[in-house]
Amino acid sequence: MPRVGGSLGRIGRNINREVNRAGRDINNAAIHAGEQANAAFQSLAEPAQHAIQDEANSLAAKYETEHPNPDFDDCVTIVASGVAAAGAKIGAASGPWGAAAGAALGAGGGVPAARIACRRITE
Repeated sequence: MPRVGGSLGRIGRNINREVNRAGRDINNAAIHAGEQANAAFQSLAEPAQHAIQDEANSLAAKYETEHPNPDFDDCVTIVASGVAAAGAKIGAASGPWGAAAGAALGAGGGVPAARIACRRITE
């Protein structure tokens, strides 16, 4: 008769190994997405970066007034979403680099600006 405890222990180790592997995969994907977003933002002309950053700063200030104890992660999520939603307005006001600004926002370029703006209000 096989030992039940040994089989359960092996199953537990296998599950733990798979959970750890999945966690590493998720972390690597998040780092890669962050690097892509930062690269998209940095690839823009300076006026486009300023337009995006100004929008992020405005949204972060609004977030701060609505949330007396601002949470950095919550702020980044809300501000980055707002910057992406404002992409058409930013693109239209951006003149010749408007299309690039819209493309960068589509690639997550608003996230670095949101992180800067939210860091300012949460530190």
